[in-house]
Amino acid sequence: MHVHLPKVPHSWREFFKEYAIIVLGVLTALALEQLVESVHERRLAREAEEAIQQEMRENIDRADYRLSQQACIDKRLDEIQTLLENWQGDEAFPAGMHVGFPGSVALVYERWDANLASGRFNQESPKDQSRQAGIYSLIKLLSQLEFREIDEWTQLRTLELGSRALTPTARPMLAAALTAARSDARSIKLLSGVLVKTTPRTWQSTFQVAQPGSACEPMRPPAARS
Repeated sequence: MHVHLPKVPHSWREFFKEYAIIVLGVLTALALEQLVESVHERRLAREAEEAIQQEMRENIDRADYRLSQQACIDKRLDEIQTLLENWQGDEAFPAGMHVGFPGSVALVYERWDANLASGRFNQESPKDQSRQAGIYSLIKLLSQLEFREIDEWTQLRTLELGSRALTPTARPMLAAALTAARSDARSIKLLSGVLVKTTPRTWQSTFQVAQPGSACEPMRPPAARS
């Protein structure tokens, strides 16, 4: 086996020549590594952008669905107000009424939060950053309102127990829940309309709610339904 030892340069010219070859090789390797990393980051940024766009479209579809339930919600709240105004005794209304739930559906922002955490948000253009930040601020506000609305309607659903099962102290609680539900319904309607108008619809909605807004069903005992 023959071992070839490196030749000792005999002049400064040979030394700098070999040195330049080594430096050039190292720089080339570093440049290629940075290029591969840059291509990888651009791919991840593009995938993140596509995921965020899809998430925003899903939220717009969900907000649009909520708007489609608004008339039923307003009608049901009017019916509850009339019921509370006419509540005079234990036999005011029977058990088994159908109050239901509003058409609130959970909005999502996991992909947006992941994009922020990864730092890729800062790599986007100022225009895109401003637009996304505005839309997601609206989405998070709507999400808080809808969760609160569901809690208010949960309180209103105690009416389904019937007046005989409710104590006199329940009436002020239900009146307060009704007032809050009306206020939040107006806010959700306004903000949902703003969200839907932020992006022109260029896609076919595939959103299907798991539990339809049952406020559109008649408010009467199930046994009386045909």
